[in-house]
Amino acid sequence: MTTSATPAPPSPRAVALAAMSGQTIEYYDFYIYGTVSAFVLGPLFFPSANHLVSTLTAFATFGVGFLARPLGAILFGHLGDRVGRKKTLVITLWGMGLATCLVGVLPVYGQAGVIAPIALVVLRFVQGICVGGEWGGATLLSVEHAPRGKDGFYGSFPQLGSPLGLLLSTAMILLVGLMPHPAFLSWGWRIPFLFSSVLLVIGFLIRARVPESPQFEAARETSRQVKVPLLDTLRTCPKPLLAGLAATFLTTGGYFLVNTFTITYATQELGLPQQVGLIGQIVTSIVQASLILVVGAWSMRRSPRLLATAAALLVAAWAFPFYGLMQTGAPVAIWLGQAVATVFQTGLWAVLPSLLAAQFPVHLRYTGISLSLQGSAMIGGFTPFIATYLLSVFHSVWSVAGLLAIVALVSAAGCWASRSRPSAEEAGVAGMRPAAVETAD
Repeated sequence: MTTSATPAPPSPRAVALAAMSGQTIEYYDFYIYGTVSAFVLGPLFFPSANHLVSTLTAFATFGVGFLARPLGAILFGHLGDRVGRKKTLVITLWGMGLATCLVGVLPVYGQAGVIAPIALVVLRFVQGICVGGEWGGATLLSVEHAPRGKDGFYGSFPQLGSPLGLLLSTAMILLVGLMPHPAFLSWGWRIPFLFSSVLLVIGFLIRARVPESPQFEAARETSRQVKVPLLDTLRTCPKPLLAGLAATFLTTGGYFLVNTFTITYATQELGLPQQVGLIGQIVTSIVQASLILVVGAWSMRRSPRLLATAAALLVAAWAFPFYGLMQTGAPVAIWLGQAVATVFQTGLWAVLPSLLAAQFPVHLRYTGISLSLQGSAMIGGFTPFIATYLLSVFHSVWSVAGLLAIVALVSAAGCWASRSRPSAEEAGVAGMRPAAVETAD
């Protein structure tokens, strides 16, 4: 008589890599809209004799996705804390992928009239809801599968999804941008959206093999669950939630000022080719991707709270030199400014999963960390719109530099108000070992 051996569970590194791949696909889907909106979505879906109005409208639609992200955090945070991290992530992956593919087949304003921009806004809203629930689950799978004392390092793996997704989306735009311009405006811009269908299948096959979080299973076995995680989070964790909202502001608002707004400024204000802005995004993607795991490993020996606070303060200090370099109009100077800003931002982005996870108990963690990031994204997603408006009013890029500095200082305050590790009580509920609990900074 033979018995089949139970397959060994995947290693924490395999889980982290699976979470990273899913994040890459989700961010590709989300970023592809932001990149294309800077070039063609305004004229195609929101035509106007005034180019500024067209651009502002496209960026406003870009921001709609961020308005939806807190709703996604609430919806999928509830499912993640009640049903499980893994099942929730499968839903967000399919929702995001299908919405992105549908954008690729939408008729434009000239073909369908007002129906076209309405449909675009609806699909962007769906994207926002899905990405609002994706990040929290993916990062928690890595953090909650991590070995003792290594949550900072393994939690940084999913953060690679952001630069890799941006790199992939930008490379795709550069590739289709080689087409004759009339062909690109006619149908070429649709290719990056339709390519998401391929990524969707790949992501599902990878994600289906990931086991549920052991900390979530432990919390469920001890009946450490609540009926409405949102209400309990608001009632029992107001200070951690406020700190998390502030801490994450730079990773949304500041990030899109350094990347998305720069594309528009370089092309429309400085008269540079669109490739300059796209190459800048590739530069920032490579810089961030190369540093995330390094900072994650460093956080195992240094306080994530202090690393994140210092990183945000450095971005604030760099804001005015950065926009000073942009004013020169030299592509290399612009890329240098973006690269330095990204180095500093990465100090916060890499440690964000472990830092936010430490603020909330396991049974409220999906909701808590999702609301923290996506709540700040609701405002941060409109920074390209705000920056474009400030530029039109003050006719000076220094107003945008001030905006970036304010965003960074808010994040620094939030990071400083956070704690680096879970409390001893929360660690006990989660089944964590003492070495992973709160220590002095």
